Amino acid sequence: MQVGRRIWSVGCTASHVQSLWSRAYATAPKPKQVKIKEPKLLPYQQTRKELSDRKSHLFSKYQRLLRENELIILFQSENLSVALLEKVRKQVHSVPFPDADKFRLNSMEQGQWTLPPIALDVARTGLLRPICRQDPAACIQGLQPYLSGQVALLSTPVLSPEYIGKVLRAMERPVKAARDAVDSTSGKKAPSLLPVAAIVERSRLVDASSIPALTKLPSLPVLQSQLVGLLSMPGQQIAGILSQGGGGVLAATLAARRRDLENGQDAA
Repeated sequence: MQVGRRIWSVGCTASHVQSLWSRAYATAPKPKQVKIKEPKLLPYQQTRKELSDRKSHLFSKYQRLLRENELIILFQSENLSVALLEKVRKQVHSVPFPDADKFRLNSMEQGQWTLPPIALDVARTGLLRPICRQDPAACIQGLQPYLSGQVALLSTPVLSPEYIGKVLRAMERPVKAARDAVDSTSGKKAPSLLPVAAIVERSRLVDASSIPALTKLPSLPVLQSQLVGLLSMPGQQIAGILSQGGGGVLAATLAARRRDLENGQDAA
């Protein structure tokens, strides 16, 4: 208002005033235009959808693994490199599967079994925990206390005790060689791959101390031949055998193999 009064006091016309206001507006600084920057996505953010799909795939894989295999051994690993893990896998697959148990694999496939009879998978405990927690089998739920740190799962659809014993010994060779190669004065940590628990036929949870005894059980073909010989004996001899040691060993073996024996008889 003071500028307007001053202009009118010096006798400026309305056209002069309009010219002055236009000139002042033209020389006024323009407001800064803010440029909106597009958010820069990091590599892990760009693959978030793929990771979500990957987790979904692993979740389904772990569910099938726990449901479809007769034996699952849980390992805890430390300082296990990718190269060493591949050596362990090669040792696992180098052990030949017994011919006496191949018919069971073929019967499960309803034809020729083409997949490896055993697998070693590094597992993610964050996905395994909810699977074990929601599983109806009590033995699967019992795996939860062991699901910490880095773990791996050794699984086979057919329980062959002698074969599993050979696989476990083969797995130990490269790990032992790598452990012996570590200089104790270097401060480096030695690798380890130790079995901590096992699930047998989705019915029993076995701790680490009982796994060696598990590998010494007779295979199904051997057990079938023993049963055939036992049933061909006279009744008195059968009663005498069952009375030895309360029949505990035989009863435990028969209970563990009852389902497989029934399936084998149906296939025959």
